[in-house]
Amino acid sequence: MRLFWKVFLLLVATLVLTAAISGWLSQKWLEENRSIELQMSALAAPGDTAVVLYLDGGPAAYRQWQRHTLRRDQHIHGVLLDEHGNNLHMRPLPPELQELSQQVIRQQTRIEVVNPPLLAVALPVSYKGDTYYWAAFTRLRPESMQHSVRQSLVVRLSVVLLAIALISWLLTRMFTRPIRTLQQTTEQLGAGLLNTRTDPSVASRSDELGALALSIDKMAAQLESLLGSHKQLLRDISHELRSPLARLQVGLELARGAAGERAQEELNRIEKEANLLNELIGEVLTLARIEQGAVAIQLQPLHLDEIMDEIVADAAFEAQAHHKHISLTEKVACQISGDRLWITRALDNVVRNAIRHTPAENCVEVSLSRADEQIKIEIRDFGDGADELLLDRLFEPFVRGSEARERHTGGRGHGLGLAIAKHAVELHGGTISAANHPEGGLVVTITLPSPMV
Repeated sequence: MRLFWKVFLLLVATLVLTAAISGWLSQKWLEENRSIELQMSALAAPGDTAVVLYLDGGPAAYRQWQRHTLRRDQHIHGVLLDEHGNNLHMRPLPPELQELSQQVIRQQTRIEVVNPPLLAVALPVSYKGDTYYWAAFTRLRPESMQHSVRQSLVVRLSVVLLAIALISWLLTRMFTRPIRTLQQTTEQLGAGLLNTRTDPSVASRSDELGALALSIDKMAAQLESLLGSHKQLLRDISHELRSPLARLQVGLELARGAAGERAQEELNRIEKEANLLNELIGEVLTLARIEQGAVAIQLQPLHLDEIMDEIVADAAFEAQAHHKHISLTEKVACQISGDRLWITRALDNVVRNAIRHTPAENCVEVSLSRADEQIKIEIRDFGDGADELLLDRLFEPFVRGSEARERHTGGRGHGLGLAIAKHAVELHGGTISAANHPEGGLVVTITLPSPMV
């Protein structure tokens, strides 16, 4: 069923329900008003009888009628007043009738008081040319009390609010929940989880939202297939390049022997480029293995401070060759559970990347600290930093920070080292991020979980 018809039928059902409940409440209110009118007539009717009994039968007959018939049988409390407002019953007026009696004498007209549970009436009564005043009241029993006008309005408003809440809840179930589910699915797809599919409860719907869910699933399947083909192509090309590259290196050694000293500089250049190509192919294959889930880490207790000492010591040789320095500014003894090969590779990639992007005569700063159950490693270079728009993408394959940043590398980076480091850190349950330092350069922060010692 289309969304239009669902919304249409839901609104119609809500209107019918609201009208039915409002009609029932109105009918109940009218019936209660009729009951009040009858009781007010019953309060006013004994006025003529009271005057006749008092004047023709005497005060004794009047009091007996009032006590036995009016009060006991009809549960009505009434008093008869003369034209000056004197109580002919010779008893004090009940509090309920004092103000009402004065008011009817002043206004000379029938006055009614409806204030559940109190009902009261006062009216002038003429008999043989004289005017008397009859005032009476009764109290409604709890089971017969009516809703006041204010109460009726409150009830009606409550019914309307309940109907609105009901339709809002139904519309939320109809629209918001599936839309939120689709949003979560697209967010997971955007995060790179291309095997994500929409919830079957949404995909099985027969309306536009169901069609949208099927389209998202189809798109996700196509993206997963395209990306899988792309990764497979990279793996195949890398494997295929290994064979001619090996033959190239063999031919290069043969050329060295045949050329002697005449072409050593050119041959050295060819060897350098061949080694760079071999390194690039190795990194592509490594990244492909990680993304394919073919890497299984072997967890063991590791002293991260000792590993960091080794990495900094090894990187110092590379830094000195280019007139740069590396300094371990802070270090704490800490232990993690991890794979030594991949942790070392991740840290080494980040440190060497910082060395490449630091200008000559500058220093790379490395710190190792602990915060609760988190170990934090910061590697800062003193290069030109990265474009702000590219900071979140620095750990994607083949992404470069900026043209200015690449000036210090001589084009030697492949854009894969940080991507491999990111995957290796995430395999250990950690995180990695990059930010430009306020005083210049780029700071890469790695956090790893570690139990308190």
